[in-house]
Amino acid sequence: MIKVLILYYLSLKPTHGYEIQRFIQINHMDKWTKIQSGSIYYAINKLQKEKLIILKEEYGFSSKARRIYEITDKGREELKNFVEKELDNEIFPSGSDKFIIYPLLNTLDKQSMILHINNHINKLEEKISYLKDWEKIKINNKSLGVERISFEMMISNLEYQIKWHEALIEQIDQCINVSKDISNLISKFDFSNAEAIESSTSDSIEKLKQEILNNPEQASEKLDELIRKLSK
Repeated sequence: MIKVLILYYLSLKPTHGYEIQRFIQINHMDKWTKIQSGSIYYAINKLQKEKLIILKEEYGFSSKARRIYEITDKGREELKNFVEKELDNEIFPSGSDKFIIYPLLNTLDKQSMILHINNHINKLEEKISYLKDWEKIKINNKSLGVERISFEMMISNLEYQIKWHEALIEQIDQCINVSKDISNLISKFDFSNAEAIESSTSDSIEKLKQEILNNPEQASEKLDELIRKLSK
C-alpha cells in the first residue's frame, strides 16, 4: 500500500519523500493500516527502478539532499490498476488497506468503481453461502464451542464486508467529493512543513470530511479554511 500512496501523492504534485512520510504520520495511517512510514524511501527507490516515478530535481547535498519526484504516465496507469484491484480485495478485521481507499476514488470513473464493488459483493455472498452450507454439515449439538464460533466469526465478517461495500455504493458521490477535496488539500499544503502540528489538526481534517459529506456545497469554502489553519 505504501507504493500506491506514493503514486497517489505524486499524481497530485511533485514532492519529496519526507512530505509523504509526514502526511502518513499526521493522519496516523500506520496505526490502522499496513502502511509503514519508515519504508517510504525503500518504496521510492523501487518505484523509480520500475519507471513509475522519476527524479525531477534535487536540492542540497549528501544525506541532507531533498529529492523531488514526479509520477510518470506508466505510474498513473499503475495507480488506476491498483485502485481497481483493491476494490476487489477482501477487508481484514483490522489493519486493512481498504479502510483508506476512499481518498483514492477520484482516480477511477464512477461506473467502473460500482461495477468492481458489485462484483466483489457477489463473491462475498458466494462465500457466505458456501460457509453456511459447510456449517450445516460440520456443526451439530456435539460440536465444540470453538468450532461453532469459528463459523460465526467468518460469516459475520463477510456480512460486515458486504455492508461496508453497500455503504460505499450508496454514498459513492459523497465519497468521490471527499476524495477530490483531500486531493485538493494535499495539492495546496506542504505537510513536511507541519513540524509542530498538533492532534487538533487531525481532528480538523476529520471534521472537514464530515462537513463535506453533510454540506457538499460548502466544501470548497471549508477546505480553504482548513488550509489557512494548517499554514499558520
